[in-house]
Amino acid sequence: MDIQLLFFAAVKDHFPDLKRIEVSEGDSILNLRKILTHTNPSSESILKVSRFAVNQSIVGDDFVLKEGSVVAVLPPSSGG
Repeated sequence: MDIQLLFFAAVKDHFPDLKRIEVSEGDSILNLRKILTHTNPSSESILKVSRFAVNQSIVGDDFVLKEGSVVAVLPPSSGG
């Protein structure tokens, strides 16, 4: 099944051309982290500390993805 990906800030640099990805039925956010890390191993450290939102709601690693989900990968940020 296909899901849409949105990357922000530093994570965007690791996946400039990745907008959609195919995952298996029953895959969770944890599985998605592993798939993304496998796709670009240099992203491992930023993905470990990033939060994920599905359809504009923050979710945990055990959240199960569904066809057509829009997943935002949100790295930590700071600002003033």
